[in-house]
Amino acid sequence: MIKLIQKLIFYLYSKKRNTFNFIEPSNILKNSSNVLILLPEEKELIQEINFLITVLDKIFKQKTFLISNEINSFLNSDGNVSKIIYDKRQKNFLELPGKELIKLLSLKNFDTIIDCNLKDSNFHYWITKSLNAKFKIGLYRKNSTLFNNLVLKVKNIESTINIYKNFLYLLKL
Repeated sequence: MIKLIQKLIFYLYSKKRNTFNFIEPSNILKNSSNVLILLPEEKELIQEINFLITVLDKIFKQKTFLISNEINSFLNSDGNVSKIIYDKRQKNFLELPGKELIKLLSLKNFDTIIDCNLKDSNFHYWITKSLNAKFKIGLYRKNSTLFNNLVLKVKNIESTINIYKNFLYLLKL
């Protein structure tokens, strides 16, 4: 029943959204002063998540990683990395983010959101939808074009670390 309600919400949102903003990908680095990076929730991607944190931490001066509590305990990052850690209690019964989490993220005034999920994540889609960022970037997935204004399609490669390396390369990072 929850999946049906989620599909209905996405369908209604897709009918409502009909405006597209043209953005120049080469301006992303120059015009991104406050970046939110949405990290995957899959425990099998710990090595890749550590790689993303290491690389993106060096590139962006002001960035915040959104990490699930379950994943955070496995990460190698030091205390200097800015993180917002959420847990299952901050999701509603539809697996969407609660109002408190959205309000907290809205107060940070992010101008760029980078969604690093390889699979569809309704939780992360809804965060992207709810925030007023100029650049919303993600990898191509089933519903990613509804929520991101720049979607990068990376060919399937046997290694997920190579997918992230290609993703960062396509962003010219």
